[in-house]
Amino acid sequence: MTEVRPGVLDAELEARGARIAMRLVFSDEATFEEYGTIDLGNGDALRFRSLESGHLERSPDGRSRHGTSVLGVVEGEGRYAGASGRITSNFVVSPDGEVTDEQVAVLFIDREER
Repeated sequence: MTEVRPGVLDAELEARGARIAMRLVFSDEATFEEYGTIDLGNGDALRFRSLESGHLERSPDGRSRHGTSVLGVVEGEGRYAGASGRITSNFVVSPDGEVTDEQVAVLFIDREER
């Protein structure tokens, strides 16, 4: 994660062939709004934004931080053109800033927009 300015972080993650670029805007130490893009390669992508404030708190081990967010898909490209839906994210930030994120997505694709 890279601090853009106080309370604003940019992050890039890679996993399972996808690249995720996101911006987190914190309103305090524990709540944030998020938006960004999931690039799935070959011109396929999803753009998302927070549906409600995400939450970040200390994990029981006292070293890591655990976060959750609910995201809305606002636009898709390529085979995801016309996509809408939701993405839930559960993640852990290690003391050295490494992010481990598990996301679950439910997507609907309007075939007429393809």
